[in-house]
Amino acid sequence: MIKVLLLDDEKLALEYLENTLSWEMYGFEIVGTLTDAEQALKVFRKTRPDLIISDVCMYGMDGLDFAAAIREIDQNVHILFLTGYKNFEYVQEAIRLGIDDYILKSDIDEELFLAKILRIKEKIEKEKQKKQYTEGVIFKELFFNKREEREYKDILGEEDYIRLHKKYYYMIISRRKVPRFLNDFFPGISQENYADEGLMRMMIQKQAVPMDIRNVAVFSVNESDMLAVFELRGMVSQKEIQEKFYRLANIVFGEANRMDDRGYHVIYYPIGCAIRSFGNLCRENKRQMDQCYVKRAPQLMEFEIDNGQLSGVMGEKGASFDEIYQAIQNRETEKEKEYLESMMIAVEQEDYITYLWYLKEIMKAMSRTEQFLKNLGNARGFSLAESVDKFNLCRPQDVIAFLGYKFEEINRMFQEISGNSYSQSVQEAIAYIQKNYQQEELSTNFVARQVNLSTSWLSTKFKEEVGVGISDYLNSVRIHQAKKLFDEKDYMIYEVSEKVGFSSSQYFSKIFKQITGQTPNEYKRVGKEKRPK
Repeated sequence: MIKVLLLDDEKLALEYLENTLSWEMYGFEIVGTLTDAEQALKVFRKTRPDLIISDVCMYGMDGLDFAAAIREIDQNVHILFLTGYKNFEYVQEAIRLGIDDYILKSDIDEELFLAKILRIKEKIEKEKQKKQYTEGVIFKELFFNKREEREYKDILGEEDYIRLHKKYYYMIISRRKVPRFLNDFFPGISQENYADEGLMRMMIQKQAVPMDIRNVAVFSVNESDMLAVFELRGMVSQKEIQEKFYRLANIVFGEANRMDDRGYHVIYYPIGCAIRSFGNLCRENKRQMDQCYVKRAPQLMEFEIDNGQLSGVMGEKGASFDEIYQAIQNRETEKEKEYLESMMIAVEQEDYITYLWYLKEIMKAMSRTEQFLKNLGNARGFSLAESVDKFNLCRPQDVIAFLGYKFEEINRMFQEISGNSYSQSVQEAIAYIQKNYQQEELSTNFVARQVNLSTSWLSTKFKEEVGVGISDYLNSVRIHQAKKLFDEKDYMIYEVSEKVGFSSSQYFSKIFKQITGQTPNEYKRVGKEKRPK
């Protein structure tokens, strides 16, 4: 509804204005009918009407003075005058004050009056529509191909419409993110947005101005990526453009990672092109942005076009989740290590596709295993989501460590469930290790003596039935207990090392890293960050 304020010092004239047509039917709302200009100013400040219809000749403050006072408050409100004046001076003054139109009282009738206010209404509605379409909104719609450019012509006007075809420059600020599909296994884990998008926008603006670069728009592309659009002032060479945008991107990279420790990549594109063209380039070369995920540290880089050459595509598919599931069921620990090693190699080679393949398939296999264990009615239970909050899933290295932890947990549970299938001697060795892992002197020879068997026979039998050697099994039990201690309390590393039976904290740290993929300090730090303050 268009809000209207009526002003005339003659009550009869005011009543005529109010009753001359059905305002609501034509999309108008009367917010005030007043006979005094001073009172009208107060009502204006309170209601902020879109249109003022006022008499010119009034006692006290006349219509021209009233319009001048209104313009000091709001330059954009629309004003229609009712007047008996025809002189040129009046018309000049009305033009100066930006009066939309006027009607001679001698000529007024319902048809003419309605025609004039409907023309003003159309103008107001276009202005409101245009206000909604800020540069940020327009550029976002064009980036996503949500609207054709020609549709903006009527909304923006010719001059602003032409600007849409100009060449702009771009910067992507990409935060480390959790692969979206993990939300299927851990609901809510990938839903976090930017801590403060407005703060990021202010920071970018602040850095661009001194370089004579106009920041046209900043908007979120998704929950992790933000796009900044820039316009260069003045005539500059391509070399200068390259230098300017590298400098700007470098500063933004430093500032973004200083104000937020989540880790931001910054990708800049110093080649001028229309926003729609850049949107198409982003979609065509999405792989470059995806591969940022597997980089070890936040990076500053220039946007490169693949030209159809997709990097990081596996020549052959890795293991399927059925194969991985069977390996878990059969306790083929060497295969499990191979899967994790393939993921680590993919990370080192920045091969997002291979990494993602293994992550998806392993997660599906573990999810099926979780259901299998539940169906067995295992009293202890297994939860895939348990302890996930101890790992930073924005870091591939932490994801791999988490998977290793879960492989270990599943294997131990299968051992417990199928313990009766082991030979008596192996069962006795397992039971002794699980009860006495804290003893520093515990070794293959020591365990063999405790169960009255030769070292060589027990070693061969243990490896054959359990799938790992006695030393490796002992280390896995100790590291499992060490992680429990770190989770319970902020122990010193040497304290935990002693509690779980290691002779030195250095050797403990080495084995901890081999099994979990993290140093004890890294595991403690991630766990501390995840704990409630």
